[in-house]
Amino acid sequence: MEYSIKKIETDEDSLIEITRFLKETFPKNEKFTLDFIRWQYAENPLGAMEGFNAWDNGRIVSHFAALPIELNLFGAKRKGLLCINVSTNINYRGKKLFTVLGEKTAEYAAENGFDFMIAVPNANSSHGFLKYFGFYLISPLTVKLGFGKNIYKKTDFNCYKTWDEAQWNWRLKNPANKYCYDAAGIVKTPISFFAQTLSKAQLSDVISKSVSESIGLRPLNLYIGLGADTSGGFYFNMPSFVKRPPFNLVFKDLTGNIPQINKDDIFIQLIDLDTV
Repeated sequence: MEYSIKKIETDEDSLIEITRFLKETFPKNEKFTLDFIRWQYAENPLGAMEGFNAWDNGRIVSHFAALPIELNLFGAKRKGLLCINVSTNINYRGKKLFTVLGEKTAEYAAENGFDFMIAVPNANSSHGFLKYFGFYLISPLTVKLGFGKNIYKKTDFNCYKTWDEAQWNWRLKNPANKYCYDAAGIVKTPISFFAQTLSKAQLSDVISKSVSESIGLRPLNLYIGLGADTSGGFYFNMPSFVKRPPFNLVFKDLTGNIPQINKDDIFIQLIDLDTV
């Protein structure tokens, strides 16, 4: 069967079809509203969503999206793509659409000035990124639950997400979530009725006041990322019957001149990865 492979577009009709596809593919994920997709795909100050769709009979059946992102890598600011919302309709799996779309996205990125691609696939999807697209594994992300905010090292890391006011202004307007910011420079985000995520951030007064909404009492903190020192609080590993399959931070150098990133080189948080 022949499929039509087209670059992702972000006009309103395209966003409506992307929303339909993601709702159908991830029926338990309530965040995929048209407002969320418009925000995520079309309003990022670093650029609109890149990537490719496979179409059949006027409908998207496979989707490989890549969000423009900036990282400081070994002293140089680099522009790359964060692979997210990568999925194929259940009735079209096993037809190598994931491979076709991922290869086209990597080829497009290399030809259009992007320096790298990065992703956080789960254990089931990691193999595809490593085998077919030439990514390498930096590390599984640390996942811990506990108490205490004093978990951020004063270490200077070689690799980290860069932010400016325009990016923070966009990031914290996520219509699917709410945030608050405290005097210690911590952005808190509800993750469940009993837990919140923590992210270290330096926000301007204007931005911090815009996200000072209370998120209610949540006694536990969930830490997912790399670079924090959870011994600064009281944290424990998630039980195996609760924790989802591990998320692996994987990376692809599109330039051939970025040194290999090791686990101890990078500081990364959930808020950097557009997952909360």
